[in-house]
Amino acid sequence: MRASITLLVLLFSICGAQTQSTQTEVQTEGQSTGAAAAATAAAAAAEVEALERTKVGALERVTAAQEAELTAVRTRLATSEAEVMNLTKENAALETRLAATVTDVEDLKMDSAAHEQELAALKTRLAASKTGIDDLKKENAAQKAELTAVKTRLAATETEVDNLEKITEKSKVAFSAGLTRSGWVVSGDTDLNLVFSRIITNVGQAYKGTGFFTAPVRGVYYFRFTVVDLLASQEMQIRMYKNGQMLIRLYEYDTDGKRTYLSSGLTLLLEVGDEVNLRIPPGRRLYDHYCCNESTFSGFLLFPL
Repeated sequence: MRASITLLVLLFSICGAQTQSTQTEVQTEGQSTGAAAAATAAAAAAEVEALERTKVGALERVTAAQEAELTAVRTRLATSEAEVMNLTKENAALETRLAATVTDVEDLKMDSAAHEQELAALKTRLAASKTGIDDLKKENAAQKAELTAVKTRLAATETEVDNLEKITEKSKVAFSAGLTRSGWVVSGDTDLNLVFSRIITNVGQAYKGTGFFTAPVRGVYYFRFTVVDLLASQEMQIRMYKNGQMLIRLYEYDTDGKRTYLSSGLTLLLEVGDEVNLRIPPGRRLYDHYCCNESTFSGFLLFPL
């Protein structure tokens, strides 16, 4: 704007100088040229005025463009300032977040250190637990082995108990039997096996109806017998056998015809299946009353082995 005003002042000065020079020349040369000079001055003035108008229009357009540009610059400046303000706020927020992040990082570092310590402690405990587990496994294996041994011993004990129960059951052995209800028992030309048919007691069923006692278990047994006869000048005799082998023989001779008794007993070690029985030799007899069991055969197990 100042440049435009300066230019106008300069033009006016030039025009004034030219006009003054023309007037001087006109005065010097005379009045004849006055009209021409006046016309020239008028033309120059018109030209200057037109030039001034042109320059003023140009200056106005430049000024308007500059004002528009200045307005745009102001708008951009306001926008930039707003952006700067926003960026400042964002920067402040970022700084706050950064500070918080730094704090969080420090906290995380502290937590990480604490976690590392805790992890180290856990590893130590884990190692101790593994050692304890290994010890427990060994102890468990030992207990399993011991349990297996105990089970084996228990099975053996149960088997032994079962056997003992069977033996105990079988060891309940005792019998007593009378000879007969028919009076006389007489042998012929051979030995006669005595069948004591009047069963009084037969616990364990070891005494058979054939006159034989069969040992159900290995053990020590006691046997006793008593027999009677009415002797009239003849011999009375009885024998005890084990598995066909004679163990004892008793005899008596009398002539009065009254009752004569033979009685004895033995303690025997018998194996399972051993047999014990009584016999009379050929030509001999025994007597038993039908009501009184005067001739008897008894036995029982003292203890098993």
